[in-house]
This record gives sequence, C-alpha cells and structure tokens, in this order.
Amino acid sequence: MIKTLIHEMEHAVTIGTPDQRAAMLRRITALFTDHAVALGESGIEPFDAIILHLARNVEAAARSALAEEIADIANAPRRVVRDLAFDPQITVAGPVLARSVRLDEDDLLRIVREAGPLHLDAVSRRRTLSERITDILVTRAATQAVRRIAGNETAHLSSTGFGTLVDLAGKDPVLRAVLDLRRSIPELRRIETPPLSPASPGGVDLEEKAIVALVVQGRVDDALAAIARIAGVPTEMASQAHRNPDLDPLLFLLRASDLGWGTLKHLIQARSGRRLSPEDMRGTFEAFQALSVATARRSVRFTASKGRTKAA
Repeated sequence: MIKTLIHEMEHAVTIGTPDQRAAMLRRITALFTDHAVALGESGIEPFDAIILHLARNVEAAARSALAEEIADIANAPRRVVRDLAFDPQITVAGPVLARSVRLDEDDLLRIVREAGPLHLDAVSRRRTLSERITDILVTRAATQAVRRIAGNETAHLSSTGFGTLVDLAGKDPVLRAVLDLRRSIPELRRIETPPLSPASPGGVDLEEKAIVALVVQGRVDDALAAIARIAGVPTEMASQAHRNPDLDPLLFLLRASDLGWGTLKHLIQARSGRRLSPEDMRGTFEAFQALSVATARRSVRFTASKGRTKAA
C-alpha cells in the first residue's frame, strides 16, 4: 500500500494540479488519522515522509487544513509538525504552535526568539510552557499573551520571569490582578516580591511588606493588629472582620488602611473554611478596585464609633 501511495504522490507532485496535490494530501492525512492510535514510531515514519513531501508542494490553504487536522494528534508525524510550526503564515503555524505536543523544546525556543507577535501569541496558548519558554515570552510577546501566561498555572515561571511580570504589572492593572490570583509563584519571589497593589502601582511601603510577611509566616493575629493600628480601630474589630463570613468588613478595612489588593488576597487565603473560587476572587478584586479609600474610611470610622458607643 505504501509503495502505491508513494507512486501516486510522486505523480501528483510532478504533474498534478494544485487541487490534485491537495486532494492527495487530504487522502493520506485521513488514512493516517484513521490508523494513528495503532501506529508506533516506525509505523508513523512512512506517513511522515509522504505527508511532508506533499505538504511542501501545496498551497497555504491546504497546509492550514493539515495543521488543524494533526495539531491534536498525540503521535502526529514529527517532521510534518515541525515544518508547519516554522511556516511564516500564522494560519499554518498557529494550530501546531498552540496545541501540538510533538514540537521539541529547542524548536519552540527558536521560534519564540525569532518569530513575530502572532506566532508568539500562538505559543502562549499552549497548555504547558517551560521556564525557558516563558522567560522569553514575557519579554517579547504582546500584552494579551503576557496576561495569558500569567494566568496559566501550568505555564512555569522562573524567578527572573516572574520578576519581569511584576515589573510589567506596575503599568498594567489587568496583569496585576491576574498575578494576584496566581497560586504558583517561584519560591525565591515569595519573600522578595512585594504584593501588587492597584492603589500604589509598582510596589508598597515597608510596613505593608511587613504585614504580608506576618501573614505568610502564619502570624495572622499580629498582622491584623498592625492593620488595626494603621486604620485607627480596635484590634478586635480587625479580628472580627477577618473571621466574618462576609468579606465586606475585611475589604473595607484594608481599603480604609490604603493597603493593597495583594495584602487583602493573602488575608483571604489565610481564612479558615472554603477557599474562594477564581471567579469569586476576581469579583472581590473588582469590588476592591471600585471602592474608594475615602468611602471605606468613612464606613470604618462609623462602624468603629458605633462599637465604642455600644461598649460605653
């Protein structure tokens, strides 16, 4: 069968029309996909050679269709995938760059070092990315791709790569929000990197860094006492806000203290009980940003004064 296919392929490539070559490519690709599950590497090799030869002799539309067809096949022909990945046309390269597991790491590295923004965007959509890849992407990719990487928990970040994201987040509130919701952070950055605050782009003061450090160390009561001092309210009020099932008291207290979203997020994560879903956390972030410091202070002062009156 393979000899017959090779003969038909050579005929199509040599004297066939573009439509005939494209039809031949579709026929052989369909034959491969029908049997791919049962094929080992030795069985894939003949298809690799035939499909590659045909794919190099068809128009872009046929190559695009081929890329879509094989991008999700776990044992797709390696040389074909590589050839498509390096195609300058994003409609051809995009599907395999974004989805194929048959691309070698070294090929991906070359692409992210040399390719344009559309190809980088496609790579950023991969389910899993190594630190070597993300280190380059966060410096070369467009804003949307960088945000996507920051929000992808299986896109591994080195300490250097995460530091680059933190620097970029100083001018990008959406990226700040995405980073604040990220669970996997390089260990070296957990202490070195200040929490990201929408209220103070680019960093926070030393006192807030100390509060976050207390929370990270498990000394939540000490952190709440420090926050109460900043807000000018009794320590018990801060403790009650942290224990309250409703997040509003804690949100208002942090906003009134002019502390950042990162600090609030750490305190939320330190609460006992059900953890917030990513959707709920995003909703809380949006509420935090929408609340002005002045409004929060008026509310906290009123609540504190009511508490003092009741105690008296």
